[in-house]
Amino acid sequence: MGDSNRRIHPAAPTLGDLRVGDVHVSYARTVTETHLVNFAALAGMQMPLFIDHEHARHAGPFGTPIAPGFLTAALSGGMLESVLGTNVLAGLGMDAFVFKVPVRPGDTLHAEVHILDKRPTRDPGRGVLTVKVDVVNQLGETVLSYQAKTLMKQHEPQHKQGTRSHD
Repeated sequence: MGDSNRRIHPAAPTLGDLRVGDVHVSYARTVTETHLVNFAALAGMQMPLFIDHEHARHAGPFGTPIAPGFLTAALSGGMLESVLGTNVLAGLGMDAFVFKVPVRPGDTLHAEVHILDKRPTRDPGRGVLTVKVDVVNQLGETVLSYQAKTLMKQHEPQHKQGTRSHD
């Protein structure tokens, strides 16, 4: 049983594992009324469009309450993390947010992460990854699109020769 090369958890991709042009798809998640209520309370959002069913039904443009765009963005952050994994060292920025279609409780979303660019840094163990994230609902509609840059590990550290442990 002393195999030190045995992996218990799946390996997260490093920058070297990702190829420009690839698209990685995240898990799916259904947005609930609880997500909307808790996010609106946490963020202090009081817009009737998000929290008032009667207003949304009679005066709102969508007929029902919708999720704040930044709730959708926050959920997509977890989806992005599920694709890039634990080799992300830092978020460097997110921009070009375009909210295209309203998200309602009951919608099921997933993220499609498009690898746009990757470049090394002065530190040979690190690099910068640029991705485009499309958040897609159960109807195949892109509800949110944005770009993100992350600092990532460039490659897995090499194990030193002669350091293998034996049980």
